[in-house]
Amino acid sequence: MHAGAGLTGRDLFPHFSDEEYARRHRAVREAMAQEGLDAIVISGGMGAPEVHYLANYQAQSPCWLVFPREGESACFIHFYNHLPCAKAQAIIPDIRWYGPSPTETVGEELRRRGLGRSRIGLVSFSTISYKHFTDLQRRLPEVEFVDFGPRLTRLRWARSDEELAYLRRSGYLTDLACEALEQRLKPGMTEHDILSIVYGSYIKNGGDPGIHFIATTNMAEPDRFVPWQRVTPRTIGVGSVVITELTVSYWGYATQIHRPFAIGQEPSPVYRKLFDAALECYERVRRICKPGTSSAEIVAATSVIEEYGFTSYDSVFHGERGKFPELGTQSAAHPLEPWTLVENMVHVIQPNPITRDLRAGLQLGAAVVVKPDGGESLHNYPFKFPVCGL
Repeated sequence: MHAGAGLTGRDLFPHFSDEEYARRHRAVREAMAQEGLDAIVISGGMGAPEVHYLANYQAQSPCWLVFPREGESACFIHFYNHLPCAKAQAIIPDIRWYGPSPTETVGEELRRRGLGRSRIGLVSFSTISYKHFTDLQRRLPEVEFVDFGPRLTRLRWARSDEELAYLRRSGYLTDLACEALEQRLKPGMTEHDILSIVYGSYIKNGGDPGIHFIATTNMAEPDRFVPWQRVTPRTIGVGSVVITELTVSYWGYATQIHRPFAIGQEPSPVYRKLFDAALECYERVRRICKPGTSSAEIVAATSVIEEYGFTSYDSVFHGERGKFPELGTQSAAHPLEPWTLVENMVHVIQPNPITRDLRAGLQLGAAVVVKPDGGESLHNYPFKFPVCGL
């Protein structure tokens, strides 16, 4: 018998306590009752955070979750051969293949449950395809569909203590990536080599890949000022800088870290100034990450970027999936989205000062949890500008 034979899904995959899932289900059903919904239907893709939130299934392909106000849930997945692994992960027993048509299968399931003339919430109109939505309407002409996505999103934003533990684990995994880069970066490496260092740092510790944005340039003659979404064959040498934006997930919970690394010599004066501006901006924003803080107050706190003579290109503050909200500095392209912080929300502070000629720049930041005394970082890797490859 091989090692691990006979283990259940709860032994094989992370999961929260029964009390935590009961809390979530109760909160969602209370919200459904307030909106007069008999069920919600979630259409999810890779990762499917809402499906994961309610069923503990980390989808690797499209999936649909039927979550009734009364009774048991059912999850329908795209690939038949994913069923064994999906059943081992999920906390609900009813996991099925949806076959050739998800809307046909989901529609039949709703009719079987007597919900063919009910009010049903969709999660959400912003993600479900037009084809799928219109097909559901055709199959269930007497159902009133309403958008439940924003309501479910709001329910998920204030994190429980158990969720924060997973987010801290994600922070630890991103720390490992930065530590590995500091220790292993050296002249002669390509950006592909750098990316492989990042992947190799956390996979053995249970991390799942997120965004790994990397850019390299020479500090004396810079030509890249933000992390790029795809690496290139460029080779680093003495005097190069590596700028990063790294996300690593732990069982669906992700944090993000941003650090620069100098190669072979100390940061040049302009890069040191960029770093100082970014760090001061981060601290100003972190200090006001308290319940009740508004978007306007957050953006005002970023004014140090302009005070140093720089501008910015990326958002300086964001929530899950780079949104909820996505705020820039005063000179950035991003609009001022209304938002008010609530205790135990988790957001990313990511100052990205760049020179106004769009040549030099870096990113420096971390994920923080909103607390009465200000944002609490979910990472332990220091805010520094290490010189690597000496």
